Amino acid sequence: MTVLWLGATQAQSLPPPRIGDQPGFTRVVLDLPKDTPYTLEPLGAALRVSLPGQSVAPGIHFVSQPELAGYVLEQHEDKAVLILLTPQGVTPHSGYKTMTLAALEGNGQRLVIDLSGAFVDTSPLPPPPGFRFVKANGRRFSVVVDAGHGGPDPGAIGPVAEKAVNLEVALRVRRLLQEAGVEVTLTRESDTSFSPDKRTDLTQRVALAEGKHLFISIHANATVPAQADGWCGLEVYYFGPPGARPFFPPPAPLTPTPPAAITPSPLDVLTTLAQPGVLDPGAQPGPEDVNPIPPQSLPTPTPQMNSARRMELSRTLASRVLSYMLGATAAVNRGVRSSDFFVIRYASVPAILVEMGYLSHPIEGQNLRDSNYLDRISYGIARGVLEYLENHHPLD
Repeated sequence: MTVLWLGATQAQSLPPPRIGDQPGFTRVVLDLPKDTPYTLEPLGAALRVSLPGQSVAPGIHFVSQPELAGYVLEQHEDKAVLILLTPQGVTPHSGYKTMTLAALEGNGQRLVIDLSGAFVDTSPLPPPPGFRFVKANGRRFSVVVDAGHGGPDPGAIGPVAEKAVNLEVALRVRRLLQEAGVEVTLTRESDTSFSPDKRTDLTQRVALAEGKHLFISIHANATVPAQADGWCGLEVYYFGPPGARPFFPPPAPLTPTPPAAITPSPLDVLTTLAQPGVLDPGAQPGPEDVNPIPPQSLPTPTPQMNSARRMELSRTLASRVLSYMLGATAAVNRGVRSSDFFVIRYASVPAILVEMGYLSHPIEGQNLRDSNYLDRISYGIARGVLEYLENHHPLD
């Protein structure tokens, strides 16, 4: 055993971390001597734990949990380092939670680190800066905000019915857009629908986009039980080419002052040792919404712009909205994706469908009941729409 000295304290040889698979998160437990100091550093793709005065057996270990691909143990001259490889990422505000407990036996302590992409920022949203159009000053914008499902159609079911959380967010988005001077039309303001017939209901929602500038459809996601523990995060869809690879815009700052940069992970060794696709969220299969909007063979409404231009603008809108949602929530970035969902396929204006999280996930489903988190989601959607209108929407 290698013995290191830090002041008057003899280094201790630590056992390997204990890994546990829990519903919606992975638990890592470090058994430490009592009062052992430690520091945690989120690195984006990894969480680094430094333990001054301790020693470990260096090595790389693969785990292959949804929240933990593996871990690296390093021995430095004056400290031991554990690097947890997190496919869904960690930031100072998301991705992990910690607690210190007494040892199960003896007088040591346990450092418990829980990892999940569903550990997000649910703190109260600070008063956001007011938005004022500058480039687009004097223009009058009109937007349709669609609270998906409603009435006899509940959508996905989790800790809350999808139709309820969709409406909660749609009402918040309307308020934020109206405060910036945007005219907003809701497809519904209560638990209703245009028709119990899905085809008729969707057709009438899309019809509201005629003569408007944008169509924003708000939904919550879900997946099959076998994948529910691992799938969480935000996605935004536009109608585009089938099979187009998702792309992942960076989070926009919550306030005009950019946040401190996150140091990228230095673990180049993973590029050669990890199996292809393990750390690439784009390699994951697309979500299987348990209540998809079925494509219909309806004639396309009279377009206000050609389809290629509408697709391009929809993709830009989706990127801006997802970027601001990520900045407001610190949630998992599942990317901007293309699909042929009915309401974005047949809208005659730039249109997106927002999936604001997975109701089927044990933790994220609870997040979607949290009023603070819904405020953050709503702010991200509204701010992304406003930034798009200010900088990207063509002149009438």
